[in-house]
Amino acid sequence: MTSIASEYRAAHRRIDEIRLPAKYHDCAWCLLTADQWAYLHNDPHERSEDGRVWSEHSANYVAMCRSCHKQFDHAYRRVGREGLAEAIAPLITAAYASVNPERRSVEAEAREDSIKAAHAFLIAQDKGLGNRYGKVPIEVQRQTRDLLVRAYASGPPGMTTEHQRQTWMRWAADY
Repeated sequence: MTSIASEYRAAHRRIDEIRLPAKYHDCAWCLLTADQWAYLHNDPHERSEDGRVWSEHSANYVAMCRSCHKQFDHAYRRVGREGLAEAIAPLITAAYASVNPERRSVEAEAREDSIKAAHAFLIAQDKGLGNRYGKVPIEVQRQTRDLLVRAYASGPPGMTTEHQRQTWMRWAADY
């Protein structure tokens, strides 16, 4: 039986896999670099236990910095789901106004560089022995095909060399 804490963490790990970690996004309120995924409390089928509330669906989360996330969670605990929109409207305005536009710009450029580095890493993983999604890279598929072609080059008895070559070339082209 899995624990509530592990289910909660697993839900957040799935969001990271689907949408990349929060650190590659800007905060929904202040537009600085986000740290965490914040649950919007908008899922009618939300899960809750031991004071933790979460959703199984990644669309119900938004990236936020620690400070804005704390304010959001505090507002939710204070007013609940029904009054949340009215309670957070002034908080969003204040969070945005509290950040210098130059800082916002610098962090946006740094995030772009981080995203490029993350994509380069994923591409490099694809060229290795697999990637985080378990897909075999195309280079490994080609090597496997070449090994099969060489292993079965002799073909069935009575088959001419030219016929074997044409058969394997057709097979390789279809692959």
